[in-house]
Amino acid sequence: MPNPLDVWHLKLIFQKENMINSIKCILFIIFIGLSYAEEKPLKINITGKVLNKNATGLKGVKLVIENNNGKKFENEKSGKEGKFKFKKVKLLPGEYILKGDHKRDGYGEIKFFIDSTDIDLTLIIPTEEEKLIVPLIQEKLPQQRTITEKETLKFEEYFFEYESNLEALKQEIDSLKSVVKGYEKKQTMPNVGREILDLIVIPEYQHRVELQNGTVVSGALLDETDSTLTLKTQIGALVLKKEMVVKMDELKKPGPKVVFVGDPFIDFYPNKQIFSGKVKNIGEIRADFVRIVVKLFDQTTKNAGRDSIFVKGDRTVYETNVIADTALKPGKTASYSLTVPIKKGRKAEYHTMDIHWEQTK
Repeated sequence: MPNPLDVWHLKLIFQKENMINSIKCILFIIFIGLSYAEEKPLKINITGKVLNKNATGLKGVKLVIENNNGKKFENEKSGKEGKFKFKKVKLLPGEYILKGDHKRDGYGEIKFFIDSTDIDLTLIIPTEEEKLIVPLIQEKLPQQRTITEKETLKFEEYFFEYESNLEALKQEIDSLKSVVKGYEKKQTMPNVGREILDLIVIPEYQHRVELQNGTVVSGALLDETDSTLTLKTQIGALVLKKEMVVKMDELKKPGPKVVFVGDPFIDFYPNKQIFSGKVKNIGEIRADFVRIVVKLFDQTTKNAGRDSIFVKGDRTVYETNVIADTALKPGKTASYSLTVPIKKGRKAEYHTMDIHWEQTK
């Protein structure tokens, strides 16, 4: 028969082991619960503004929230005055990056930390100071060439005894001269026709921009904002900061320009109108084949008559051997008198007058 004391002792041992196992199970459940609570994402409202370097709100900025590993979470766009709002974004506590991209002002980003409260941010675009010139394509402005002093052979570095070799040196120079003359005789200038010259495209720059560092950029103005200028140049499109621009001049290609001198004198008849007056070339180049075009219209804007006439100008002989007296040199005036018949059944109520001309070589 078992000893009661031994039975009681065994019972205590079993109760102790059951209690230890129960405590382990409770601790495991608490650990799992805490781990789950830590990994549960928070619902955070993220609001703010996107501003440019002049503290002006930027509309239409593409915004994205990323973590430090580059994982994207939410996308949004800034609205009026640059305001934006991410509603109830599910994020774990930690550090994140708000990135913004604007098609005109560039890129910016700002880091922020998520804990348990809503966030209000201010994103500046661009985040870093822009360079003086930011190419829209991967091109650079031509750098100013540094002129280095021409290297010359020093007196003490002569490689021959010049005093004893002057005669031999003279003979070599004479022989070289004869070779150069023979080479020059074989060179001929190729004949270049006008058709080939016309194929050469010469860029027509409209603006000349001088920067503070002395660089001069020539190109056509594509876009202008409060802070930047966008020019089209031979190496591509360039964006220049206005604060670095010293002067911008508009380049105009010389050409003819013919205008009316005063209002025309009009004689009205039932079946015709006679227009007379003068025109003047105020351009820098001769205008060829100057022609006055008059159109008549009735009350319903229908065509009531049309005619044209060449002016009586300077006599000119062109390269094609054509001789005409319809040209106007710079500063010259010419008279015209044009009779425009009125179409049958129409009544002329008003008219338009145009000047056409050509520019030839």
